[in-house]
Amino acid sequence: MKISENCYVIYGLTAIAPWMVNAGFITGRQKTLVVDCGGNYLSAKTIYGYAKNTRPQNELTAINTEPHFDHIGGNCFFAEKGVDIYGHKNINRKSSELEQVKDEYNLSILDKRRQAVREENLIFYKTCAVNPNKKAAVDFSMDLGGITAEIILTPGHTSMNLSVYIPKEGILYCGDTIVTDYIPNLDDGGKDDWKCWLNSLQKIARLSPKIIIPGHGEILEGYEIEKEISRMRSIINLAILERSVPAYSN
Repeated sequence: MKISENCYVIYGLTAIAPWMVNAGFITGRQKTLVVDCGGNYLSAKTIYGYAKNTRPQNELTAINTEPHFDHIGGNCFFAEKGVDIYGHKNINRKSSELEQVKDEYNLSILDKRRQAVREENLIFYKTCAVNPNKKAAVDFSMDLGGITAEIILTPGHTSMNLSVYIPKEGILYCGDTIVTDYIPNLDDGGKDDWKCWLNSLQKIARLSPKIIIPGHGEILEGYEIEKEISRMRSIINLAILERSVPAYSN
């Protein structure tokens, strides 16, 4: 789906129910930057197809907004195509961790016969763990030709989250730093991480983007942006407060 002159979003890629994951891409005159590679090889083929055919002459580059496999599982396809993949310097996922994700998918299959024959392997056809080959440690810019992508570290959901901002068009791809309507995933962090998350939300608010593409859910525009950031803050603040209350002991 085209959302501005140079920015696109791809909705509803495969993830564990009820989650569906988003990806997108930005087309400059010389380069196309893919934001997140999907959760598996087949999702990545879809992303690649849209990105490559929108401006066929462009060189493709990809970036991961975080280390979770629903965003980086498709790295294997892009690496197969010789595409450089940027991501936080600490992303280092292992094959054994991907196997754990596949086990989760297997448990979501209600039919025991389908579980027994491991039908989740069909979702992960040719999928293997591939990490970014270009490491990011600080904020930086990427010239795509006539348009610049600003890469901004936005930790909190994980310590390795980053966002991609296109100042010329006011478009922000923020991964799971913001998720529309879904309850934000706090499983990978504690109080200090969540405080970083609040700082990242403040950083995003200061950018005043016109449109936000979240890692999951519908895109945000206008007043919806402030409303969703406020909802995220409330949930994270509550988590910090609850973690601050000492457990009762007798």
